[in-house]
Amino acid sequence: MAITTTLIFAFVLYLAFLAVFLYVFVFADPATSPTAEFLTETLPAKATKQLQKVLGPKSLSILEFFTDRLLIIIYCAVVFGAWSIIFNFVYPWIDRQDYVSSCHKWIGYAIFVACVGSWRLASTRSPGIITAKSLHRYDHFPYDDLLFVANRKCQTTGIPRVARSKFDRLKYQKNVPRFDHFCGWVYNTIGEENYRFFLLFLFVHVGMCAYGATIVVFLFRGHILEKKLDEVVFFNRHTGEEMKASYTIIVQYLFNTFTLESATLLLMVVMGFALGLFLGYHIYLTSLGMTTNESYKWSDVRKWHKSELKRYNDALKKRQPIIENYQKVQPIVGDGDITCTPGSGPSTGASNGAPAPNPADAVQDPGPMPRNIYDRGFMENWKEVIFPLSLQKINSGPNDATTEDRPTASKTKAT
Repeated sequence: MAITTTLIFAFVLYLAFLAVFLYVFVFADPATSPTAEFLTETLPAKATKQLQKVLGPKSLSILEFFTDRLLIIIYCAVVFGAWSIIFNFVYPWIDRQDYVSSCHKWIGYAIFVACVGSWRLASTRSPGIITAKSLHRYDHFPYDDLLFVANRKCQTTGIPRVARSKFDRLKYQKNVPRFDHFCGWVYNTIGEENYRFFLLFLFVHVGMCAYGATIVVFLFRGHILEKKLDEVVFFNRHTGEEMKASYTIIVQYLFNTFTLESATLLLMVVMGFALGLFLGYHIYLTSLGMTTNESYKWSDVRKWHKSELKRYNDALKKRQPIIENYQKVQPIVGDGDITCTPGSGPSTGASNGAPAPNPADAVQDPGPMPRNIYDRGFMENWKEVIFPLSLQKINSGPNDATTEDRPTASKTKAT
């Protein structure tokens, strides 16, 4: 019973930590939540300042180098640690029993290679870099005049900001086409030309966790059948009490007998579930023709539209004057760093309209919710990811994107 109590306590503690973590780093807005502001902004800033005093600038830069890559270190520790347990404990277990075929060992080797290979692809492939010479390769999306406005230049690089691009401050210090987010697990920026490899990375790791967990479960099941654990009587060494087999007792026995294998199974289930949700989110975004960066921006637009629509409806109820023939107020969308780790979204909200020459208290109909013009249908959206438009230009012929002095490509119409 002591082990069961410990497991339950650890699980409850994990759920409590997860709830606090999700609230502070995902759902809470530092601008309105003192707790989120302290943990995500104030505390890191103070810690960095104190460390600089103690360590000095040079030592601090070395420390920051490793902390920036902390998720890679965790990834390697978890993945290679789990596989070392599988190779050294699970594989010999497969040879000792008759309930799981030995062919799964070779399948496991293939999955391990796919796991490492997909991580390598996602971490090394470039997202595409927009420069003055390569601008024509990536200038193929229309401007929606909402999230992306024409005739604007990047304030850092001074080159035109093509639609769906964003300046990457975290790694390349360049503009990235069809910018999605920065992923700390592969320490790479995800954009137009490597998003497909990022999806492959997620898919392979979800499959790895699901497959590995299934094999270990079948091994446990085989051990239960082989030893007939559902029929035996267990003896409590502490109390001297004899207990008939039950689900809880069998689980405790298996955890005590196969501790490393049980821990690996639990890790694969938890990580597989989390990665599965993340993969599902990106499949959802891709199917809608949207990036992670754009989803944050659309969140701002929805907040703006909801606020403006409420003001308009309240004005109608109170019979206040309505400005009918006036250019619609545009929402302000955020443009902060978008990463795979929570707590880093747009830096500005969209609850207020952009400055306009009409009075501040003017009320007008915001109209229908704007439409995402980059959503061209399920098949076209996925084709755009699997076969990036910029790479199609390179492969289309000798007179295309490889010519540096070619003029900027004209915009295509959204369909």
